[in-house]
Amino acid sequence: MNYDLRRAELADFLRTRRMALQPEEVGLPTRTSRRTPGLRREDIADLAGISSCWYSQLEQARNIRVSGHVLTSLARALRLNSEERDYLLTLASENARAGANIPGDGARPRPALQRVLDSQLPHPACALSPRFNILAWNQARTDVYGDLAEVAPAHRHLLWLFFSDHMRELIQNWEPSARSVLAEFRAVTGAYVHEPWFTALVGELSENSLDFQKWWLQHEIGRHGVSTRQVRHPAVGRMTLEEITLVVDDHSGRRVLLEMPQPDTDTEEKLTALSRR
Repeated sequence: MNYDLRRAELADFLRTRRMALQPEEVGLPTRTSRRTPGLRREDIADLAGISSCWYSQLEQARNIRVSGHVLTSLARALRLNSEERDYLLTLASENARAGANIPGDGARPRPALQRVLDSQLPHPACALSPRFNILAWNQARTDVYGDLAEVAPAHRHLLWLFFSDHMRELIQNWEPSARSVLAEFRAVTGAYVHEPWFTALVGELSENSLDFQKWWLQHEIGRHGVSTRQVRHPAVGRMTLEEITLVVDDHSGRRVLLEMPQPDTDTEEKLTALSRR
């Protein structure tokens, strides 16, 4: 297992969060001349009550152990929200390093899960593996976004789809939607950053999309329970969908994405019309 990749991810995350903070946000005097944006390493070390040298080693991806108390202090000093703090703890966790095997990622979903997706018609729904591969979907998902059966299995992945030209044209608020999906992917896959599938996926997407490459380096973390998506469908026009993520309670790590019409819009009628086509 390549722990160096995990340490590098931890170092990059700390660095981006430090550089995003301004002195005045943490009660420090504003510096008129700075070579780098944000706070200095020694600023964070002082705020966290730790050695500046020791913190520098963390940002240099050195092989050092980090206690829970120190991590909590760093999270507080960096003004991390709850999702970012969880991500920090996951990256530094020895347990995550020791065994981040993904259960059931390649297994076919049970027929009952497909029936749950089909029961949502005319609302789009799909099931994701812990890696964000799309395992199953309903007809409404095909009606709105296109047939995944025509997509190569290796690219039936939520990030591949969102950073494709098709989704960029279909989704009117594409940038916030894509960034939200990317932030959620990063939030829930922190334990897997050292695994070959993870590094291969990031490398391939970085080569294929300049936007992905740029946003990936920003280390945005987020778990959005509900997000709104504006879709301009070629047959029925504009629809507003609210996406809700549910976790399947079978220890598989699978997730179900449901897309519901936003109230006080004509989206429900348009979804029904698509289902009758």
